[in-house]
Amino acid sequence: MNSMQYEELCRYFLTQKAGVDYDQIYSERIPNPKRKDFPQYYHQIDLYWETNDDLCQYLHIANAKWRGSDKVDQGDVLLLQQVKQKVAAHKAMMITNSEFTSGAEAVAKDEGIALHIVKPVFEVSLLPVKDRSLIKAKIQEIASVNQTVYQHIIIHKAFDFSVTKPSAATTSQIHPTSTKIVTNYSTKIVGGTSHKGGAGVNTGQGTSNSGSFNKGGHGGFRTK
Repeated sequence: MNSMQYEELCRYFLTQKAGVDYDQIYSERIPNPKRKDFPQYYHQIDLYWETNDDLCQYLHIANAKWRGSDKVDQGDVLLLQQVKQKVAAHKAMMITNSEFTSGAEAVAKDEGIALHIVKPVFEVSLLPVKDRSLIKAKIQEIASVNQTVYQHIIIHKAFDFSVTKPSAATTSQIHPTSTKIVTNYSTKIVGGTSHKGGAGVNTGQGTSNSGSFNKGGHGGFRTK
């Protein structure tokens, strides 16, 4: 199977899984935003499509990477992430018939890149070699007879981080038991003594239980 045949198989796969019309998944060279006095260059996008809702429009890109026995490596996913950023895509997906190295999976999880394995389950020699429209027609013909034309394995969907509920111990650490602080009111005040319970301040000769300040006499707070 060559790269064009595999792209068409992946295009068919996306019509089934993403619910996008076959003719709305494109293969294009998208120009990089050009800056003054800098040369123009392009990004070869194997597959891209747009979706929208009542609020926003979203751009998705996918790299269909046909491999013999080699695995898709870390650099392949890093390059896809860079292209995703350059063309301002909202979602990027790497599709291969092979496997992914641990480095590729690590980058995908860090950057939010989806990883999928899609393998043909039919005799690929039946496909035309070059013409995309003929390849498309043949895949659809095979699907109408065999129903299933590919095997699909999800490696990483992206943004599926699990959230674990905190344990009882963790909860107690987050919300520690409050400690009731009891204030001791037996604090010495200049010129007199404060009685517990806020009974008042002795500011005159002898002891006063009235709970008021003595405006005269000796000691305590004086008022003029």
